Amino acid sequence: MPATLYLLRHGETTWNRIGRLQGQLDAPLTRLGLAQIDAVAHCLAGLVNGTSFRLVASPLGRTRQSAAMVAEHLGVDYEAIVWDDRLKEITLGDWDGFPGWGALDRAHPEEAARRNADPWNYRYPNGESSQDVQDRVRPFLAECEAMGGVHVIVAHGVVNKVARGLYLGLTREQTFALDRPQDAFHRLEAGAEATITVDVPDSPRSESTV
Repeated sequence: MPATLYLLRHGETTWNRIGRLQGQLDAPLTRLGLAQIDAVAHCLAGLVNGTSFRLVASPLGRTRQSAAMVAEHLGVDYEAIVWDDRLKEITLGDWDGFPGWGALDRAHPEEAARRNADPWNYRYPNGESSQDVQDRVRPFLAECEAMGGVHVIVAHGVVNKVARGLYLGLTREQTFALDRPQDAFHRLEAGAEATITVDVPDSPRSESTV
């Protein structure tokens, strides 16, 4: 059976709301974030109803919180979630938790210039590059394809972009240009992508970061 992947991002966090860089540090979901993942999970439940699936997620706190809500909507136990380190968000290393991109570039202009010169291969101090993320996501996707069936994946903005780019055969530039929605999710199936947008009641959109 060919693989179908449902790719979800965690809901908005308190750091997303203020533009603080998260990387592999954590912050809890906001009320908006809870509403986002609740709406996404409710919609997803209607799509996978009666279908066997695997629920796999990043083990970071914000994805654990989001995956727990997804599991409840899908009618599976929290203990059934598969936690996979390869789905962790890109780490900015020493700069995880920095107040924002503007503040980071002002504090480290030489590093900002290096990153802008080769954004895909730039590795953050004691952190990762986008290529590093691709190197760990690629075998994960290959395993899903080899297993076949339906996979519900709860991960992060950069990880999901890299996964979509790999699946769709996009260039690095096209991958960087992909969105990172928290009020929508993606279905990857038969080499194509479908975006499913949900309605989040009374929820103003706010800027979010990795």
